[in-house]
Amino acid sequence: MSARWGTLLLVLAAALALYAMQHSTPRYMALTGPITVRGAMGQTLGARQFDVTVQRVQFAKRLSYQRLGGPQTRETGGIWAIVWLRLAARDTSATVGEAAWLGPDGLAYRHTDRLVLARNQPPHVLEPGLPRTVRLVFEIRPDQARGATLLLSARYDPRLDSQVRIALDDVPVDGAGQPVAVARYDLEEAAP
Repeated sequence: MSARWGTLLLVLAAALALYAMQHSTPRYMALTGPITVRGAMGQTLGARQFDVTVQRVQFAKRLSYQRLGGPQTRETGGIWAIVWLRLAARDTSATVGEAAWLGPDGLAYRHTDRLVLARNQPPHVLEPGLPRTVRLVFEIRPDQARGATLLLSARYDPRLDSQVRIALDDVPVDGAGQPVAVARYDLEEAAP
């Protein structure tokens, strides 16, 4: 009788140990996910291949830019968020190919693809010793402007590579928390 109880206890202990191991082991996506570097606007943050500093954020209701066929205007049902960055390669050529605006509700907005043939669009190729000031444009909902985070990486969905997460804590918002937007923003404007 005691041998049966011993066997039963051993089986229960093994099942409990397996259950604990299953629920305490990190998932594959957590193990191979991006290696995040966090900071705020104005700070220079270093990823594996590049350094980045967010200089300013602006909002606009309408964008204009020059294209081969002449001037173009883009409107949105939301608001345009324009982020100016200073990028520099570290010790080898680098590319910053992926950017996303992560709103306070967890909504992610990738860099817009509606600015066909506009200058200074990603991917941004960087060379050591030649820092660049670049612009990223996002089409977002107005309620996603305050408390947002900018995600930057060399490529989409980085696995075992750097991802810079910059808190966009110095954005122009009014008393109600809505972004202060200019009526029209010219993308040909020089970098700050």
